[in-house]
Amino acid sequence: MPRLFSCALVVACASTALAQRAVTSTEFDPRAMSLATLNGFRPTSPNWRIAGGATAGRSRPLALTATPGTGVVVNIPAPGASRPLFTQWEHGDLDLSFDVLLPKGARSGVLLMGRYAVQLSDSWGARILTSASFGAIARSMSDTRALDQTGFEGTPPRQLVSRAPGLWQHVEILFRAPRFSGPQKIANAVFAKVTVNGVVVLANIEAPGPTDGAAFNDERATGPLMFPGDHGPLAVRNIQYKSYSGSVVLSGVRYRAFEGDTMDASYVATHAPIREGNAVAVAEDLGSTAEKYARAYDATMAVPSTGTYRFQLDIPWIGNDSATRGPRVGGGTLTIDGSPVLLHAGAQRRATADATLAAGPHAFALTYYKNRAGNNRRDIALWVEGPGVERQALHDESAANAGGSPVNPILVGPQLEPVVVRSFLRHGTTKRVVAVSVADPTGVHYSYDLAQGSLLSAWRGPFLETTQMWHERGEDQLAEPLGSALMLAGSPSLAFLDGANAAWPDSVDERQFRRDGYALDASGHPTFLSHVRDIAVEDAIRPADNGMALRRAVRLRAPVAAKTQAGLYLQVAQGDHITRDADGAYVVGDRGYYVTVPGGQPAAVVRRLKGRDELLVPVRFIRGVADVAYTIVW
Repeated sequence: MPRLFSCALVVACASTALAQRAVTSTEFDPRAMSLATLNGFRPTSPNWRIAGGATAGRSRPLALTATPGTGVVVNIPAPGASRPLFTQWEHGDLDLSFDVLLPKGARSGVLLMGRYAVQLSDSWGARILTSASFGAIARSMSDTRALDQTGFEGTPPRQLVSRAPGLWQHVEILFRAPRFSGPQKIANAVFAKVTVNGVVVLANIEAPGPTDGAAFNDERATGPLMFPGDHGPLAVRNIQYKSYSGSVVLSGVRYRAFEGDTMDASYVATHAPIREGNAVAVAEDLGSTAEKYARAYDATMAVPSTGTYRFQLDIPWIGNDSATRGPRVGGGTLTIDGSPVLLHAGAQRRATADATLAAGPHAFALTYYKNRAGNNRRDIALWVEGPGVERQALHDESAANAGGSPVNPILVGPQLEPVVVRSFLRHGTTKRVVAVSVADPTGVHYSYDLAQGSLLSAWRGPFLETTQMWHERGEDQLAEPLGSALMLAGSPSLAFLDGANAAWPDSVDERQFRRDGYALDASGHPTFLSHVRDIAVEDAIRPADNGMALRRAVRLRAPVAAKTQAGLYLQVAQGDHITRDADGAYVVGDRGYYVTVPGGQPAAVVRRLKGRDELLVPVRFIRGVADVAYTIVW
């Protein structure tokens, strides 16, 4: 049997050094690389071309087709045409993101500075993590001498979160270039973070030298971004990047500490501190256990170049409901050169403001207060980014959650049997409060909204983190999927439609929908039970294809005398676009996932309504029983 678990207000003043800025500006957004032409790249061979899109099926090895248009760069190697693609620009420290699409069996990569490779390979269905898996850091160059010098055999990802061939996948890389003192290298290149499809698969991995596939066998402070041309077909789009060359420095930090029964924004100006002195950094742990307090910090802040800087102040004891937010709960003010730059009024946890600063030193002052008992969070976070300056902490990161004990995350997963967990779940911007998640030993899991009778998400790999649910009853009390969750529509699965153009409901009509819980089969998998009008529904969701897919089978039973059978549909999927692949599978969204609908049941229908496509299957009863099934592949 399975185990069962229950449950900114922004102010800026103009001066010679400061100017009010709109936080909606794009100054801090990554630079998007134009893919209208290949002009942003060095000349290469004809295997590289600009396209409007790319398609690849799940079954034909190395088969990739480019479609007309712009916005996508495609590599289709051919005899005599397989050179790599280098950017015209070079970089050192770099934050990089892009989307990639691979056909079945493809193996490629992206090389930072043309020297340090992150693997981009078709790893769908793989069970063993290696240095050739999607998201891995490649091993050292195959040159024997280089291997002897570094001994670096690559680093596999922590988990495989790659999608099926022919689907777009998202990659983010935070890379730090090697450091040099004159000609001498004094620090290795570091992959600070590699994220694949929303999951961090590697962090703080050093590359002691150029990796396999590198275009150069030396190491330098800068180099071009590179995509290999001879490793296999791939398509890349949405290339965005930020490069960095300096940092903001605080020096001469001093603090004043205040404690009292009631704190507000004026407390620092109207009361004497209980102690004061030198500090290592802003938000340093001062050893106090007071629940209500205020802090004031003064320092000199040096910025490396003239330009606009963005400051962000996070106060974690500001809650999400009216009783735990607002100026009576907490707030703060950042002042530079005597002028207020950022006012955190406690309306939300985060406040952001921009300021234009001249290169050089500036007077820095930060005050904040906590007027809330029963919350042991004592850390604040102050971040800054600017021209050539990576987003960096100005607070003492080692003091995070000061005053509380470190908490190991509470993880839940299957062993030899399925696991069923009731919890709150985040679905897009909404919290689903009558939800359940189901884990399977094959490694494929899903979440389900009992109140709507709908699938919310599906993922593979580790199951759930439930710390918020059981450690001090966190404010959100959410269970969080640990894998790369495929977000599904989450709307009611069954609905009666008055006609072909009738809108699909956003929520169930509680007068016509009744949830009846779930029943466990012999293996411990739940089948969800409900009634739609007078029709009994059995909703069985099970792993398929050895854990690489999820099959949903819905059985409906209508009373013999029922008059409510006509016009009932099952919504299989919805997305901006739903198209049909050559193998008969439906492709949902922007090549986000596949759906297969078997024969032997009413044919599926794609309809377009209000700018979106819906894939529906009409429900047809035979002697009071109807069966509808489909499979999700991602």
